[in-house]
Amino acid sequence: MSDPLIMFQGGDPSDTRFQFEIIKGLAESIRQLTGSIQKMQETQVNMLERLATLEAGKVTSRIDDVEARIDALFQDKDRRDGALGMLGVLRVWGPVIFSALAAFWLFGRSAGVVPAPPVAPTRVEATIHPEERKIEGTVGGKP
Repeated sequence: MSDPLIMFQGGDPSDTRFQFEIIKGLAESIRQLTGSIQKMQETQVNMLERLATLEAGKVTSRIDDVEARIDALFQDKDRRDGALGMLGVLRVWGPVIFSALAAFWLFGRSAGVVPAPPVAPTRVEATIHPEERKIEGTVGGKP
């Protein structure tokens, strides 16, 4: 009696029992459809939860990647700022340090603490003979 088509094959449509059986069959069909719909909704909820979990995993991995890139950029910025800061210090304090070292060297030379740099005798060969220079008037000669 669960199939409503079987009920239509036999019986008087004006009979109350027949109508009751049809309504009972329809109610059973609706109950089964409701159960099927509930199962489909539960399946859909489970699928959505799994999808949300997968997406959350992708988002967290993407966040980790972005955080790693940000850290690398900050390290690079810190390195550049440090190098530029050192250049700035040298730009400001370089002349002062150079002047102080030059003053200490000069005062040390005058006091005899700092020895004179070694001087090597050098001899430069002249390309023009000394007598020719006088003739040409380049060194000590008269024009």
